[in-house]
Amino acid sequence: MIEDKGPRVADYFVVAGLTDVSKPLEEEIHFNDACHKVAKPKEPTTDVSVIIKSLGEEVPQDYICIDVTPTGLSADLNNGSLVGPQIYLCYRRGRDKPPLTDLGVLYDWKERLKQGCEIIQSTPYGRPANISGSTSSQRIYITYRRASENMTQNTLAVTDICIIIPSKGESPPHTFCKVDKNLNNSMWGSAVYLCYKKSVAKTNTVSYKAGLICRYPQEDYESFSLPESVPLFCLPMGATIECWPSNSKYPLPVFSTFVLTGASAEKVYGAAIQFYEPYSEENLTEKQRLLLGLTSADGKSDSSKTIHTNKCICLLSHWPFFDAFRKFLTFLYRYSISGPHVLPIEKHISHFMHKVPFPSPQRPRILVQLSPHDNLILSQPVSSPLPLSGGKFSTLLQNLGPENAVTLLVFAVTEHKILIHSLRPSVLTSVTEALVSMIFPFHWPCPYVPLCPLALADVLSAPCPFIVGIDSRYFDLYDPPPDVSCVDVDTNTISQIGDKKNVAWKILPKKPCKNLMNTLNNLHQQLAKLQQRPRDDGLMDLAINDYDFNSGKRLHMIDLEIQEAFLFFMASILKGYRSYLRPITQAPSETATDAASLFALQAFLRSRDRSHQKFYNMMTKTQMFIRFIEECSFVSDKDASLAFFDDCVDKVSNSTSTMP
Repeated sequence: MIEDKGPRVADYFVVAGLTDVSKPLEEEIHFNDACHKVAKPKEPTTDVSVIIKSLGEEVPQDYICIDVTPTGLSADLNNGSLVGPQIYLCYRRGRDKPPLTDLGVLYDWKERLKQGCEIIQSTPYGRPANISGSTSSQRIYITYRRASENMTQNTLAVTDICIIIPSKGESPPHTFCKVDKNLNNSMWGSAVYLCYKKSVAKTNTVSYKAGLICRYPQEDYESFSLPESVPLFCLPMGATIECWPSNSKYPLPVFSTFVLTGASAEKVYGAAIQFYEPYSEENLTEKQRLLLGLTSADGKSDSSKTIHTNKCICLLSHWPFFDAFRKFLTFLYRYSISGPHVLPIEKHISHFMHKVPFPSPQRPRILVQLSPHDNLILSQPVSSPLPLSGGKFSTLLQNLGPENAVTLLVFAVTEHKILIHSLRPSVLTSVTEALVSMIFPFHWPCPYVPLCPLALADVLSAPCPFIVGIDSRYFDLYDPPPDVSCVDVDTNTISQIGDKKNVAWKILPKKPCKNLMNTLNNLHQQLAKLQQRPRDDGLMDLAINDYDFNSGKRLHMIDLEIQEAFLFFMASILKGYRSYLRPITQAPSETATDAASLFALQAFLRSRDRSHQKFYNMMTKTQMFIRFIEECSFVSDKDASLAFFDDCVDKVSNSTSTMP
């Protein structure tokens, strides 16, 4: 055991990946509920085409025709049109050429084709592929973009396509994005939309449960042992052996962050960089060769392929110094693939772990010089009555927009099962951590896993509320659990099932909600100006880019303003709560901590606007509201932050009483 001496910048450095004892991931995953029926990830889409059925055109060989919509209606692109031809979309899957990365709709009379896109000009039978028919001057075409020949192995590709008719109650299926242009421009019939789903266009892959390759320091600290589950969080989708075409480019490293909750409820922050290394073909078993498609049925081997495995380097800390950790890990990665160097890489690691001082009031900013060209700055964590967080409110607002951000707040303060997912792992922790911060003064009391490894995804079957973040590739394998509100950060859609459908931001008290929305709309526009970066139709960058971590001062200020807006909102809806706390007449016991004996709930509810009773009823029944009342009534370790919240409530009361 190593004894503890004051706060440390980082606790452990870990390398995770494939080990001799790694078991296949499917052997490690034991789900026993209906939605976890394993599906095989689908091959990416390589071609799309349209056929005119009313003129007798048939589905080309190897293509699949989209005949019906998700609810079984006709998927004719001119649905219900009296004059338009009956046109249907067909697609083909495979790995024989680079996949499609995007689909689009072109209104030929009023816009130009986007760069890198191609138009489906004619049907396989040589007729014009104009959706609105040959007689219409307003020509509508389907467009697509294809990946390059030497695409990297984590390129996002189209894996599914569907057609929806919103006027008949259809919406994009889970994880699909909608091309917001109606395909049916005739005077008759229903509006028809094209939707598609993207996922990582993986080639043949075998997945294993990730294991610990090495760690530093070797011994545990007295107060904090290295958690065994860390490798799973480093590589949430598993340690993989992958077979790539020999002309593939190496993917850039991918940065991710995660949060573990320790035994005493303290948070531990992980920052990780995932990358690929060559893997020796000699180490493959016959079964692996077969699964990777290296051995054909006649036993011949394929030499046009290369084998790779993913690996991850990670820092674990009690402090969310994510930007600094990203820089340090990126430096280590680049150092390891260049050289030779004077200093061994271990020297850099031990120096960062043991010699870099923790920022203090005397030295609030520590400059760490990694090389003549690389440095990073560690800033003293802001001492604040608000809980420490690795969240970025700006990332949440930017990706979800004001309405969905506030709907997410409603889910949290009414203790829903919330599943947040994205194909960008660095975004998940930012958004989930911001979510648990914005419900302050409440503290989320239920399972909380901002980046959940596939091997631990049985938490999604938990009978209690939870906040879980997961890689969207989870849905290539499984259906969404039935009673969960799913938030897709990449397509900015929220899907709710069954009786939860009517829970959204509109159930909130009107005035506080209007103030919150106005502020968020304003800040959302400022963010859009600040982040003017060419966003191509839903194109997402999985690799590390400075855009996500552009921690300029203005962005930091917007972050604080968003947090303040949520704080102001929470203070507004709980205004005057202290006057309903009952005097404590006995020491804490089973009955004395019963919320009813501590808080005049009915009087509190009567003091709120009658039209919002549904929301207040839901909120006051939650575990976290009951725990909040207990913390207000008895001495607790939250006293300083509660006093801060009471100040906020006073400020809100004063500002509303002085308003005209």
